[in-house]
Amino acid sequence: MIGRFFENLLGGRQNVFWFVFLIVTAVLAGSSFWVINFIANVDEDDSEMMAEEMMDGLSPIYVDYFSEVDEYISPEAYLAMAAYDQQFDEVQNVEVLEGLSSQEMIGYMINHVSGGLQVNCDYCHSLQNFAADEWEDEEAMANKASARIHLQLVQDLNREWLSELASLTDQKQPSGSQITCATCHYGVAQPQVWPEDQVGLPDDFRLPLEDFYSLTEEDLLNVNAREDISLDAVQYNQQVMYHMNSAMNVGCTHCHNSRYFPSWEVPAKYYAGHMLLMSQFIWAEYAESMGNQQPSCTMCHNGAVIPGGSAVSVDVMPAPLVPVPQEAGR
Repeated sequence: MIGRFFENLLGGRQNVFWFVFLIVTAVLAGSSFWVINFIANVDEDDSEMMAEEMMDGLSPIYVDYFSEVDEYISPEAYLAMAAYDQQFDEVQNVEVLEGLSSQEMIGYMINHVSGGLQVNCDYCHSLQNFAADEWEDEEAMANKASARIHLQLVQDLNREWLSELASLTDQKQPSGSQITCATCHYGVAQPQVWPEDQVGLPDDFRLPLEDFYSLTEEDLLNVNAREDISLDAVQYNQQVMYHMNSAMNVGCTHCHNSRYFPSWEVPAKYYAGHMLLMSQFIWAEYAESMGNQQPSCTMCHNGAVIPGGSAVSVDVMPAPLVPVPQEAGR
């Protein structure tokens, strides 16, 4: 009945065939277009998401760190920097970053200092006079004084400590990354070096930085197969090693021959010992400027062998903060 109805309506069986053919073709074409459009939109969304995720971790300056300076540097600060650059070719009242032009200084302050702490310029400066040491904001004045000390710390660590890594062993070469503000701050103005609750360790655990490391068989951290070492010393040794493991997210064999831990076959052990000595140096020379927070391995490494927030190389750092050429190969 229905077939005869459509035959009569459309003027014959052949017309009914073509009518049905056109309807089915239109439906299939429409469905295909919808599927293609849906997949294209999903792919575009995924690409945008991947780009955002990559942007979170990629930077031409930093290892595994990215900051969007326009989010915290104010328009007033940009105008003040432009006015300063027009007034002075060379920066004024400099104690550590000597020899930089105003443009070089502004670039470093934007990308490394503001970028590393994620703060506006007036966190450490008067926008009316960047060179001033005294103005009405006492908190910012104190921040500027502290920043100078920490710039000296960065200079010391890159020149006197990281520069020595290449000479420790011929089996391993350093990555070339350099310490800068973001290495320790990682986007936080006042970083907390030790967490209040330490998983797997006593909350009051700290590294043994009061006694000088000799890195010999008699050293505090060489306790294997020694009858003269107390169980308390052995436990403390294990706590130090656990802290180092968790700070870099590695196992014991990253630094040790698991068949004989006191041996030195694994080149990373030389680096670890050198970094412990560096931590001792920081504690001895810069404790007050760090608010008497004793250095920790987590302070820089924060779960990675190459610290996130470190500068990728000396090429992205100002000359006063990296080894001078004659020291670079030592």
